[in-house]
Amino acid sequence: MNQPQKQPQNYEIQPFFSTWLHPKKTAQYLIDHKKWTYALIFVLLGGMASGITGLEDTTYYPTYSTWILLLGCIVAGPFIGIVSVSISTFFTWLIGKIFGGKGSFEDIFKVTSLTAIPTIGISPFLLVWMANFPLTYFDTGQETNLVTIMSAIVFWLVTLVTGIWAFVINVAGVAIAHRFSNWKAFFTIIIPGIILLLVVIGLVLLFLSFAIL
Repeated sequence: MNQPQKQPQNYEIQPFFSTWLHPKKTAQYLIDHKKWTYALIFVLLGGMASGITGLEDTTYYPTYSTWILLLGCIVAGPFIGIVSVSISTFFTWLIGKIFGGKGSFEDIFKVTSLTAIPTIGISPFLLVWMANFPLTYFDTGQETNLVTIMSAIVFWLVTLVTGIWAFVINVAGVAIAHRFSNWKAFFTIIIPGIILLLVVIGLVLLFLSFAIL
């Protein structure tokens, strides 16, 4: 008697949740099953979230209300997100090709979009903090107290952890997209940053040399 065959099951991965613990599996899922427009959602939201994060310890408040500042993040954030991710994608694609990578520009764009998820994840907490305790979220020039100090410590710890994890996600995604080792992915990501740093240092030294003369 023939045994009934098991029907194949299609498991729908939710990148926002799976990328935290399974970045490579999530990256492969985006490459195989999602279009670049799907990844664009993370890029747009990530731009807004980065804007909210960047407001911490700034002096815009109380000159501008929190709602005006939030509106600025909503309007300008997506544009900044698209530009920054596109530039990052280009250099990651280019350097990866030099290392023998096989990923297309679209594949790199998809996996790079996943790096926005940690920042998106903490943005609701930052919104609550900014809306309800703006005096500790912004640099208002008031006397520093224990609450302000503790708030700053918590913020920087959370930012550090999410930043590190975003880098881990990026390394895993680039390794999958370019189909090479994590070490090659690591250097593919950091080399553009090193080049940019050297260019900035060179420009500063050039400016100082002209200023002295």
